[in-house]
Amino acid sequence: MSIVSNNIKYLRRLNGLTQEQFARRIGIKRPSIGAYEEARAHPPYDTLITMAKLFGVTVDQLIKTDLRKVRETPDLGLGAPATNQTPSPQPSPPPVNEPQPIATLVEKYYRDDRTQIRLVAQRVMLKRVTIKPGSRNSDRPTVSLQGSLLPSFNNNYEAPNGRQAPPPQPPTLPTTQAIPLVRQNQAEDYARRSRDAAYLEQLPTLQVPLLPAGTYRAFEAGNDFAFPGASLVGKFVGNWFELEDSRHYVLVIQNRGTLYRRVYNQVKIKGTLLLSGDDPAISSLEIPIKDVLEAWEVKAFLSYELPKPGLSAERLRGLVEELQQELQRV
Repeated sequence: MSIVSNNIKYLRRLNGLTQEQFARRIGIKRPSIGAYEEARAHPPYDTLITMAKLFGVTVDQLIKTDLRKVRETPDLGLGAPATNQTPSPQPSPPPVNEPQPIATLVEKYYRDDRTQIRLVAQRVMLKRVTIKPGSRNSDRPTVSLQGSLLPSFNNNYEAPNGRQAPPPQPPTLPTTQAIPLVRQNQAEDYARRSRDAAYLEQLPTLQVPLLPAGTYRAFEAGNDFAFPGASLVGKFVGNWFELEDSRHYVLVIQNRGTLYRRVYNQVKIKGTLLLSGDDPAISSLEIPIKDVLEAWEVKAFLSYELPKPGLSAERLRGLVEELQQELQRV
């Protein structure tokens, strides 16, 4: 058993959660919890961040410190001040709302100086969070609450017993995310300024409904995509080992801007990524992983161009028969 697997099981049991309840809280399947607790699999970093926030600890403590000993021996120096000392105020780190470059992995993903490790012994109470609709910096889904945009209808009617029946509930709008859009003429500028919050605020946004949890960004496609000018909606990939072979990604590459390619992960073998285009005319590229600033797995695309209709098998058969008849006449 590993430290992280022991910590996950300990914190879950300490807060009176079953594996099924815990899985629902963090939005994954129950068998994954069993695999993490038995050290048959390692949680991805986004799952570790969610777990750490839920239990009021840091990712660093979750993966490096045996939290079972904290309750038994509270003077291990894990961030809780000693009882005979006055804790000195520490400046809060600046908020980071945008993804880190993939070539420089972040060891510590979450920290809140107001939350100490003593919260491990408390029952987890989740707070309801209200998010301002349309916020560009929010990675969480937003729901439009503008009642004037809801369709209206006369729902009042008399029930058979003469009583006024209550109107049905108003329709629920699908959740959406405000996704920054990087246009083709901004690709090189984005590669240089992707960590500049003021620059990111100026990017145009689009909204896509019903996206799963994650950090998303849209990139305008060039001639390397089947529909040039389409908006490719990508989900942020936090680590190079999560890049899966033959999947579609938008890569932000140093001194090159953005590229849409099918990726083959050769980092463990050669320290590179092999990039293959959908068009046979586009030659393959081999890029060192150190030059890759960000990676976004393409989950959807928006295009005003429709695919051209192809010939059906029956129509093709008819053309062949017509050609044969013409040859017989000759």
